[in-house]
Amino acid sequence: MFDPTIFDNLKVVLEGAVYDMDLNDSVVIMGRTDRIELSSMSRSFSMTMARKEDGVAEGSFMLTASVADLAAELLADSKQQPGCSLELSFVFPITDIERDCSESVSMIGEIWGAGPQLSQCIMMEYGEQPRRMKSKLDVKFVKKLDERHIDDIPSLLEHFHLCLERLDERIIE
Repeated sequence: MFDPTIFDNLKVVLEGAVYDMDLNDSVVIMGRTDRIELSSMSRSFSMTMARKEDGVAEGSFMLTASVADLAAELLADSKQQPGCSLELSFVFPITDIERDCSESVSMIGEIWGAGPQLSQCIMMEYGEQPRRMKSKLDVKFVKKLDERHIDDIPSLLEHFHLCLERLDERIIE
């Protein structure tokens, strides 16, 4: 009989919770990717969404597990901590690089606290007039997730939705 891995269990719970958000009309799902990378034997699962009402900012999460994570789990290796990595990304339009980037990092930092690492990059299409810029803000959780974190998923998605809401409010102002 198939025994699901940590990745499988977290993926199913995350996916179900996001589809529930879609059914409740709080988000619209814009994309879903479920990959097995055969060259590195890694797995990844991601979903991209925006708020249903006034949703300008897009948010996505990516759950990943490497072959080392899978091996540590299957072989019960006490030297390795099995689990999955989680990274969130938010893409939103900006007009003033310094002000908008600073405000968004501060706002997202307030929501998530000191735990995750934040990074941000600016994107624009060369030659596009008027020049429209977007920011991609990444929230990377350093600590690996496992089944003990399943009960935290509703709270995680509430924080995720709050980020989309606050980014949208900032954009609309």
